[in-house]
Amino acid sequence: MTADVNHEAELPVAEIRKLNRDLRTLIATNGTLTRILNVLANEEIVVEIIKQQIHDVAPKIPELEDLAIGRVLQRDILLKGRTSGNAFVAAESLIAIDLLPRAIMTSLTETDRPIGEVMAASCIETFKEEAKVWAGKLPSWLALDGYQNSRTGTVARRYRIIAGRQPVIIITEHILRTVFEDASDDEFDVTNNQATST
Repeated sequence: MTADVNHEAELPVAEIRKLNRDLRTLIATNGTLTRILNVLANEEIVVEIIKQQIHDVAPKIPELEDLAIGRVLQRDILLKGRTSGNAFVAAESLIAIDLLPRAIMTSLTETDRPIGEVMAASCIETFKEEAKVWAGKLPSWLALDGYQNSRTGTVARRYRIIAGRQPVIIITEHILRTVFEDASDDEFDVTNNQATST
């Protein structure tokens, strides 16, 4: 299994500062993304699970090099507005289920609760590493009508969640255009040019 990795040239701080306020807020948040989206979107955010699968072998990505973490739950989701139906974030999570309490795996595989809410309810002490931020396209697994055929410029971030001194979750969040509709075309040109210049 390989992770969905596009052009991941990190955006410098100067370019991130040119993005609109809502997008900068989402990039910078160290809390539960769903709760922040509730405020920014002014509506309840729900999870739509696109794909969920347990793999016996961890994916080949730099963040997992030389780590023996056992089975990995891959969860691809959309965060959408309950009322508007707008998709705001496409997220891929890789969860080392053998390193976490069984109740967490049960909650993630049997419900559509956001990972942040599940982890908060578990009372496990975790640390979220600083995110890598880049500009790119939609993930290839998001092949739904209306997404791949639309403007695909996104800003994404990836970070690891540490528990017991080892990474237990890696989350990649692609923030979609509907989140920052009021951003100018110049802002998108900046991020898209940054992504394609490498």
